[in-house]
Amino acid sequence: MPHSNTLGDRGKIDGPGQSGTSEPRYSKIGLGRGLIFENFGQSGMIEVPEMENPAHVLIVRSGSPSIIEWRSEGRDRREELPPGSVSLLPMGFCHAARVFRPLPGLASILQIDPKFFQRGIGEIAKSGRVELIQHTDLNDPQVLRLVESLRAEIADGFPVGRLFGESIGIALFAHIAHHYSVRPADLETYRGGLSRSRLNLVLEYIDAHLADNLELLVLADVAGLNMYHFARAFKQSTGEAPHQYVLRKRVEQAKALLRHSKVPVIEASVRTGFVDQSHFSKVFRRLVGLSPSEYRQSA
Repeated sequence: MPHSNTLGDRGKIDGPGQSGTSEPRYSKIGLGRGLIFENFGQSGMIEVPEMENPAHVLIVRSGSPSIIEWRSEGRDRREELPPGSVSLLPMGFCHAARVFRPLPGLASILQIDPKFFQRGIGEIAKSGRVELIQHTDLNDPQVLRLVESLRAEIADGFPVGRLFGESIGIALFAHIAHHYSVRPADLETYRGGLSRSRLNLVLEYIDAHLADNLELLVLADVAGLNMYHFARAFKQSTGEAPHQYVLRKRVEQAKALLRHSKVPVIEASVRTGFVDQSHFSKVFRRLVGLSPSEYRQSA
């Protein structure tokens, strides 16, 4: 159960560590204003120092069981967590622990800024502020599915940037607030899609900022809605989630650039908001069936 020193520690790190009997594989990436996603793969022993976590933390384990030992309320505790188990550690969790994996496995860790969580969900919870309950071993297929989608998006090069991470984050927020809070959070409903005027404002903003790292919070503010309500209303109005719409528009713009100009492929990737040319080519081929160069030759 490794933790970053601060939630504001951004970027991506790949490299060996010095923990236990083997060198762990570690990566970290910021998914938005209030989300950090970490993958930590190892076997052997790791010591987790006592520290008060400033974030809500979700941990999803895969590949092998984990044996966790810690001390709480004057008692030594030990638990074996199977692959697929989920832990939810609310902000303020503060226990030293020892984690042992007899076989190589992976822990995917999502750190959630409590302020971002409150803005995404707490503001529309009928019970007011949402107080999460600590759980060590949850069997929750919905959390597994959403975290796996984050993992797959990162492996795909993060083609929609923060927008995808924040969209999945909001779905996770709603799920854990409803199932794992002191009082199950019933969310205020927003019926119907976006009005024509609100939808036009959002679509115009997306067109004008297609190459930028778009954020769900900003699009929701343009529409004058909470992030959770905006994501649901946008999909009802367009038939696509915000990140799906943006990715489709980026690929459409890239196709137009490749058809009607002599813009190099690398510049087309930059103009359409992709991280780099290799990620652009990978996503373009997956969605179009041809590489950008092949598409240009066939157009």
